[in-house]
Amino acid sequence: MPSKTDFNVSPYFDDYTEDKKFHRVMYRPAFAVQARELTTQQSIVQNQIEKLGDSIYKHGSMVIPGEATYDLNHFSIKLTSFTGTLANFTDTVITGGTSGVTATVKSVSATDGTDPDTLFVKYSNSGTDNVSASFTDGETRTSSASTGETAVVSSSHTGCAAFIDAGTYYINGFFVDVAVTARQQAPVKQVLPRRL
Repeated sequence: MPSKTDFNVSPYFDDYTEDKKFHRVMYRPAFAVQARELTTQQSIVQNQIEKLGDSIYKHGSMVIPGEATYDLNHFSIKLTSFTGTLANFTDTVITGGTSGVTATVKSVSATDGTDPDTLFVKYSNSGTDNVSASFTDGETRTSSASTGETAVVSSSHTGCAAFIDAGTYYINGFFVDVAVTARQQAPVKQVLPRRL
């Protein structure tokens, strides 16, 4: 599926079409290379790559594995307030002041005006009563970060998240890389929130 953008306009002047049935652009010695020549040459090469790719892969096919995984128990903590910097919570252990529950913060999401600041966590230990499985509403949590961030819980939720590892996919005639994050995986989207 070739690009839907028409590059046969200034300043590109890409006039390549398959109807012309040529596969090479020749350059004249002692003359400056023109933008049209370079752009046309790129179109020829892309056309050849796309034909090869189309014969091997379907649109959206995985070329170099970038495994997709999901987590049906992706926990989120909505915050009423916090001290310090929200990003400093990432990869720290937080402890509930009254429940004693501990969790590792996997990622954070700053408020967008409709949803409050949120921490995405994995619980590691139950509370001091050995029963509590999540933070309680209104509880203050302390971070293990050296900067000493604290936060107040508004509510706790369970949802699900999809993750994708680094890989390469065949999309619209191009081999597109999916980048790796610092933690190798990052939640693509949280869905199906429900109250704990």
